[in-house]
Amino acid sequence: MIGLTLFLLFSILLTWCGTKLQVPLAKQVFVFLLILILGLRHDVGKDYPTYELIYNVPDSVQANATEPVWHLINYILRYLGFQARGFFFFTSVALMICFYKGIKSMSSNFYISVTLFVLSGFYFESANIVRQYVAIALLFYAFPYLLEGKIRKYMVWILLAALFHTSALLIFPFILLSRLRYPPILLFSALIISFLWGNSLLNILINYVMPSLATFNLYQYGVDDFEAGVSSGALKIFYNILIVTILFLYTYKRPKNYPYFHILLNMVIIGMILYNTFYLFQPARRLYLYFFTYLIILIPYCAEYFKKSSQYIMIGITYLAFLLFLLKANVAIPYDFDISFF
Repeated sequence: MIGLTLFLLFSILLTWCGTKLQVPLAKQVFVFLLILILGLRHDVGKDYPTYELIYNVPDSVQANATEPVWHLINYILRYLGFQARGFFFFTSVALMICFYKGIKSMSSNFYISVTLFVLSGFYFESANIVRQYVAIALLFYAFPYLLEGKIRKYMVWILLAALFHTSALLIFPFILLSRLRYPPILLFSALIISFLWGNSLLNILINYVMPSLATFNLYQYGVDDFEAGVSSGALKIFYNILIVTILFLYTYKRPKNYPYFHILLNMVIIGMILYNTFYLFQPARRLYLYFFTYLIILIPYCAEYFKKSSQYIMIGITYLAFLLFLLKANVAIPYDFDISFF
């Protein structure tokens, strides 16, 4: 995984040079490279065997638990003669095109955002929770509609995303809340409360909310049914320090050249609150990705707070921190490939 990460960083640098030299389709070639690496992966991610089983055994319990649209997609791919590789490649194409289009339309610096997309682990995590990540990618692509106040158009994309993962309906009200302006002290307080007392909030949800959902067959899992999927907690501390720093900058030096900064900031803070609250409960914690992925759009705008020379230092430190956490999490994970489509 280390070699692959360094290869991707080198490819981003080459793509940036190609853009400067006006090489045709430089960005598109890089996106295709991302698709190849993700689409040809073999046995990468804890959920990989499950998705392979879902594809190969359409009548399995795991397959019956997925949304109907996946049954249709897998049926078409099997009818065309594809093995499970066809499913992974198809979803990789959808994911990377949506993220590419979203970054291109929203980011003030395409290459900073793409580099953060890789270093933050969002790219590699998309190889794991595939169904939910397709929903996340669709909403990421459509997010400019929300920024521009085109709520009806965005609601269409919410419904489309929900076809691929029903959790999109659950997080929609929180996304709408991101459009409002909140006092910085309120945002800061919410972050601190979730960081310090997130476990207590989780216990309240476990004791009072989840049993009610189970009664209506809307939720039937407990915290002990899944591994927490976390280690030392250093990444959690880093995330919170980073968001508090961004909030501090926003409070005392609000951007003038981007009217939607507060929406991106709210999205990231909502994601952080969900992360803190559900830190020990992996299935619910994954909801934070619907919001926290906008960090790769937010950080380039934050860089504009600094002078040109200081921007390089700020971005460099951010890159290094994310890289260290990425390598720590993936240093022992092999990354194999398979090209057997038929």
